[in-house]
Amino acid sequence: MGTMADRWEQTTDGYSFRFFSPEQIDKILCEGAKRGRPGSHAAIERILKVEPEVERAELWQRIRQLKYPSHGTRYRRSIWSSDDDQILTRGYEKGWSGKQEAVRELLKRHPDWRPHRIWRRAAKLHLIQKSVKRGQERSRLTWSQDDDRILLNLAGYKSSRVLSNMLHRSEAAVRYRLVVLGKSSRVHLEGYARHALARDLHIASSTIQRLIAEGLLEVRDPRVTRESLVDLCKSGRLEAMRQHVAEISGGLIPSPDRKASVLGRSNPPAGNSANSSVPSGKTSRAKRVWADIAESLGVTPETVQHLVARGVLKFYDPTITEQSLRNLCRRYGSLINYDYLNRETREWLTSSMGWVRTAGESASRRFAPLRKHARVVRHCMKCGREIRGNAFFRHTKNCDQGVPADMHEHTLSSPAR
Repeated sequence: MGTMADRWEQTTDGYSFRFFSPEQIDKILCEGAKRGRPGSHAAIERILKVEPEVERAELWQRIRQLKYPSHGTRYRRSIWSSDDDQILTRGYEKGWSGKQEAVRELLKRHPDWRPHRIWRRAAKLHLIQKSVKRGQERSRLTWSQDDDRILLNLAGYKSSRVLSNMLHRSEAAVRYRLVVLGKSSRVHLEGYARHALARDLHIASSTIQRLIAEGLLEVRDPRVTRESLVDLCKSGRLEAMRQHVAEISGGLIPSPDRKASVLGRSNPPAGNSANSSVPSGKTSRAKRVWADIAESLGVTPETVQHLVARGVLKFYDPTITEQSLRNLCRRYGSLINYDYLNRETREWLTSSMGWVRTAGESASRRFAPLRKHARVVRHCMKCGREIRGNAFFRHTKNCDQGVPADMHEHTLSSPAR
């Protein structure tokens, strides 16, 4: 069956309309299209009642042709002869000037052609060589063992952008290859989590927090979060602290408007907030931040330090820096009990952290009461584990192996495993 245009001219397959003429059908469709889609539906149904051999899709196509008439010439497929292909091939072999001569020659032989048809034919004959960007020639190569070794060694330490520049591949290719190798493209910044460090060193988390408050350990970002300040103000403890400071200072109560100022300054600015080790003789960044908070809240810096030690005031980034842990091991190594550590932890502290076991004995004596519970070892009769310190009581609440029985405890008299 011919096209709709052919049918309208009554020249295809000998088809002719029975009732309407092509001009009348066009008029009905135009009037229906003016009334929108419902009018177009009504016009088509009217025509199909008396012209059942006309397909509905052809009528919709005719409506689109009437609404959006094409004023350009109808596209006709270019027919290339062997002589045309030879002219184009010889021209591209001669370089840029040969290409221009070949295009001019073909346009003379075929006046109805356009230059873009000739360029498309050259691409189809593989006469055009696509330019390869720098490093792109390597991105399609298979991954070698050296490439995988570089990825495995630097995964977690270098970003995917840096790795892509090193290996001359795209970032997406690097991330996908890391997934195939079972690695993540996320960069792990240097530092240690407080609870993980407390577990490895067999020091209570509260002791780690007290070391941070006293400046023996430093965190990446010691600024206090806005949420913890708001919770402190709502709890009512701040008013009691202010009253205590007012009694000591002779009735000088700081203005409560200072609370808003510290809440405004607690928002983190843009940029890197990593904290570095502060040399001796200079006030640490944490001390300066906490002093500003104490002044704004109307309390003493010791009060803010006590709130930090108790965990009431929380940090934006509480991760302990590697440099501060190294300084603790060198200057206050006696705070870490050698008998509580396993062999792997001892080797790590000695070789990587420069641990001096006898350094800072005066400071360790101040923390002795807090660490007294760690000398008691208890055995869980449910699962048979040997647990040191007050962590035993947390374990018994969550242990679901066996039947509860009497616990057995003894005081540490020899080095633990």
